Amino acid sequence: MTTRRKPAADPADTAAADPAQDKAVPESTEAAVAAAEDKAVLADTETKVPEVAPLEPPNPPAPPAAPTIPVGPEGLVPAQLGDRIVDEATGEAPADPDEVFEQLPPYGYICRSRVRLVEHVGMGAYKTPTTRLLVPAGADLRREDAERIVARLHAQLGK
Repeated sequence: MTTRRKPAADPADTAAADPAQDKAVPESTEAAVAAAEDKAVLADTETKVPEVAPLEPPNPPAPPAAPTIPVGPEGLVPAQLGDRIVDEATGEAPADPDEVFEQLPPYGYICRSRVRLVEHVGMGAYKTPTTRLLVPAGADLRREDAERIVARLHAQLGK
């Protein structure tokens, strides 16, 4: 005797065989689904008022002020001060070059500097801008050296 097994019923076959049994949804479930859809639509379109007002964006920082002295193409030394002698305290050429040095004995050969003079020059093959000390304040110089510096100051001022 041979025993045969019954094939397992396929759920798709059973649903197709019994058309009367549709997937019926109870009315209470349909109402709940419709209410949920209505709430979802209202939630998307509702305007919500925040509890705290948003912060104002911070003011942008003020742009940096333009330099008062025009800057040369090197960007390090002002263009108008190239190869010029200036008083380090004021950053400008002395107004009266004859008052920069005083003679120690009234008619002597030693002169003393009253101000600290620096010179802005371009050094080297690429004219690298450099500031160098020319005469420190209170330095004693020979009269010839002081006269040479005074002559350069006069030529620089155009006098």
